[in-house]
Amino acid sequence: MFKVAFYEKEITPPLGCFLPGYFNLRKGSNVKDRLYAKAMVAESNGETVALLAIDGCFSEKEVRDMIVGRIEKYTGIKPENVLFSGVHTHTGIPRFEYNDDPDAVENQREYYTVFSKLMADCVILAHKRLEECTFTFARGYVDGISFCRDYIMKNSTPRTNPGVLNPDIVEPTTEIDKSVPALFAYGSDGTPKGMVFTFDCHLDCVDGTEYSGDYPAEVSKIMKEKYGEDFVTLFFMGTAGNINHFNVKKPITDPFHYRHMGRLLAEELLRIQDNAEPLIGDTISSKFETIPIKRREVPQEDIDNANHIIATVKEIPGIKIAADNTDPDQYALAMSKRLMDFLNTQPAEFDVPLQVIRIGDFKLYAFPGEIFSHFGDMVKSGTDTKKNMVATMSNMSIGYVVAKEMYFDTIYESRPGSNRSEREAGYKMAEKLLEMGK
Repeated sequence: MFKVAFYEKEITPPLGCFLPGYFNLRKGSNVKDRLYAKAMVAESNGETVALLAIDGCFSEKEVRDMIVGRIEKYTGIKPENVLFSGVHTHTGIPRFEYNDDPDAVENQREYYTVFSKLMADCVILAHKRLEECTFTFARGYVDGISFCRDYIMKNSTPRTNPGVLNPDIVEPTTEIDKSVPALFAYGSDGTPKGMVFTFDCHLDCVDGTEYSGDYPAEVSKIMKEKYGEDFVTLFFMGTAGNINHFNVKKPITDPFHYRHMGRLLAEELLRIQDNAEPLIGDTISSKFETIPIKRREVPQEDIDNANHIIATVKEIPGIKIAADNTDPDQYALAMSKRLMDFLNTQPAEFDVPLQVIRIGDFKLYAFPGEIFSHFGDMVKSGTDTKKNMVATMSNMSIGYVVAKEMYFDTIYESRPGSNRSEREAGYKMAEKLLEMGK
């Protein structure tokens, strides 16, 4: 029998903090959904693991270090037994030192001084509430809400987000996994206590400047309506580096589309729960290792071109910048600045954390960064158990990790600055995770 507990804490930041993601600075103006840190702690045979997910875009190493130190002090849980992940919502808590505004940096430092403790306290308070529980696992499927965002065009070149109803689109560059794996926990009396689930889709489904936990927030709301306010839903983003919610064949007109996505996911999770399989065995363990990854190579021609653009293109204040923006010069300027910042700050080689957590015959494989679906497929097909999940944005942020065949200037995720690591990075990480999982 396992001992398990869940806990969650609200971590909605003050209005005016900068929202993470994109090229333009955006300040939080309202609260659409409250933001949370959520934890699950599981113990068996003297070994304890903790899962911690926050409604943020990134999982900064500096923040993880603060969190796991406090957890170990109050619970004795080893840092290598804690999985820390940002769910990657673009309307979540501000990124640590997210921009160059001194006042914003200072305010966000103050925020993290307090809220890193509250995030850690989710694990600590869950640890204080451990009780005998059982686990079950199931895998569902939801179609029509997640799509590959890189497409082959009529000129045979792939392109990211080519636009809805673009007549030059031929087909997506890859098939994607639309499954919804879930781990359910029940008290000794059969009462549902909480669940962990993943889904392969970017949490970039909410427009505007209001704080929101995106589609998992809606899943959590529905599960609480079903099982009560104490039921906690932990979400980890799957391998969604090349997956978003845009259907290029049909425009999205509903500003609350993310809630529609959450409802469909919740309905499927509730449907599969009744036929979920109990976990076999009572082993709990965590394997945490780092491997060296080289910085991606950037041709001198690209560096020279970026410096030329920075020197000759005048920035237009206030203009919205995006990959499909109608002003290509401003987009080129933003990407050039990102490239030079990458070259000036990124070491030639860096260590990346990888983690596998085992609970019974269930295994959770954790990548850092925004991982292409190709590498999720490698792990899911190579693991020795059907009861598995793959989580990303875990323990550290390293940018996009891209399949080798997708390195094109027209693929946003492979551009220097967006992509920081060598072309072999994803393959090395997936193979190492599978080795660790054994």
